[in-house]
Amino acid sequence: MKNPRRSLRHSIPSLHGLMLFEASARHLNFSKAADELAITQSAVSHGVKQLEDALGHPLFLRESRALTLTSQGERLFGSVSRGFLSIAETVEDISATDQKDTVVVSCSTVLAVEWLLPRLPVLRGSQPDLRIELRCLDRDPDLMANGIDVQLRLGDGPWPGLEARAFWPEQIVAVASPDYLRRFGPVALADLPRHRLISYVDPHRFRIGWAEWLRSQGVQWTERLPVVMQVNDSLVSLKAAEAGEGLALGWCPLIDRALIEGRLVQVLPERLLTGRHHHILTVRNNPRRAIRQFCDWLLAQE
Repeated sequence: MKNPRRSLRHSIPSLHGLMLFEASARHLNFSKAADELAITQSAVSHGVKQLEDALGHPLFLRESRALTLTSQGERLFGSVSRGFLSIAETVEDISATDQKDTVVVSCSTVLAVEWLLPRLPVLRGSQPDLRIELRCLDRDPDLMANGIDVQLRLGDGPWPGLEARAFWPEQIVAVASPDYLRRFGPVALADLPRHRLISYVDPHRFRIGWAEWLRSQGVQWTERLPVVMQVNDSLVSLKAAEAGEGLALGWCPLIDRALIEGRLVQVLPERLLTGRHHHILTVRNNPRRAIRQFCDWLLAQE
């Protein structure tokens, strides 16, 4: 008498087809799935079609070059994603060695210098086997194409294929050095445009400038703002303010350390809350435990 329980070989379709389906469902794009798997787009499309034929159900709706999961596709994607994640975790545990696990992190220079680096000793105390590879880039990178595990990014999204966890709300205040205040006296909101202003202009990403900040505080200034220095990096802007060159805009909490150490002073109580957030970005469904642990640690630092 035959065993009523079918073998896995007969009850589960091609594992290769399931891998093609999982990547396609995650990206909702055959071309992006092909890029990730280093095969042709036609091979991905053909493999998914073979899987659909084997199951007897369509897994995608193909409309105007856009992919949408069917109800059966959504069911299968949930099961396959959980299964692959469990397999990857088990393989990682089995193959673990004494080598340190590396997490590639991308963020702005000011975030790295003023916020992340001072906290790394705490991270090393709790996760001594974790190694951080830090990349400070002048624009927002493609995480998968550049081998980046985690990015701290200011913006609104959406970011297809990425998991985004809101970190800090964007809060911007005016700061200066104690020496500047000794030389030029207290700063009032109404006469702020008459002070020496340091302008930070990012060539690749939108960032709030003095004109937007002043308008948000109800200050209408029709004349040209007295900008004494323009820079393309937020850290340089803060360092110029520390040197007494003028007033700069500072993003909380990236300026907290400079305020505590007395390198900078918040010159006005007003602050601009834009409604945007810094986010922790990771590639969706990344199975590596070290990445999840690092992200959990980041969230605990708020």
